Amino acid sequence: MADNETPRIGTLVIAQVSKITQFGAYCKLPEYGNIEVFLPIREVSSGWIKNIREFIHEGQSLVCKVATYDKNRNTIDVSLKKVTPKETKVKIGAYNLEKRLSVLLQRAAKQAGVNDKETTPELLAKFGSYASLFQHASENTEQFSSLKIPKSFKDEIRKAIEANRKEKKHTVSYIATISTYNTESGVTELRKLLGDARADGVEVSYISAPKYRFVSDGKDYVEAEAKIKKAEADISAKIKKGTFKLEKEKLRKEKEDILAQI
Repeated sequence: MADNETPRIGTLVIAQVSKITQFGAYCKLPEYGNIEVFLPIREVSSGWIKNIREFIHEGQSLVCKVATYDKNRNTIDVSLKKVTPKETKVKIGAYNLEKRLSVLLQRAAKQAGVNDKETTPELLAKFGSYASLFQHASENTEQFSSLKIPKSFKDEIRKAIEANRKEKKHTVSYIATISTYNTESGVTELRKLLGDARADGVEVSYISAPKYRFVSDGKDYVEAEAKIKKAEADISAKIKKGTFKLEKEKLRKEKEDILAQI
């Protein structure tokens, strides 16, 4: 995706919270060259918000939907409350996949002796995304085979696909419900608890207060589950005034395409 593009209204975006104010939060969009957008407090949750920091915090990555775009002022507003849990899950999966594939492409370029900073923009302009590029490479389509890039680079891309197919990991997902009744430092405590879960190797993403998604992977089911259990034990032991509950989430089996193979 080109950095100079502007997301259209209704587009799902990853919004990284950079500054919180009384009326909302300023966020940056890493997929769009870190352009700044605004998340109004009314778009954070459907319910009444007394303290916005009980819902979001600086440094947090959110899945939002582009709500308005004022061309005259060149400002963009996004919404968190209009994003469904399913949309959040799909967007996070696609975003993380793009990051992984970008690393694979960099490695393939290095192995082939190619300057990825020169070739990557052209490839993304042609295919639209890393996932699309790798999908075409996996199927060796005419669009991929006719690319005017070194054969060694094409070969390294295919090797990267094969290597990652063999190293495919097992993933487990849970919905965590965390509520804290600590009125003095509840937000700080919650942030620390989620940080501990991440330190245990669990990927944490916000759904809607008080729910979070806990995802972990490993070489097998036992290893993936062990990370979740470690995070569960740590949070249960450290939460002072509040409740914590985990419910396993069934993962939908993806189609046999590049999204499932990489």
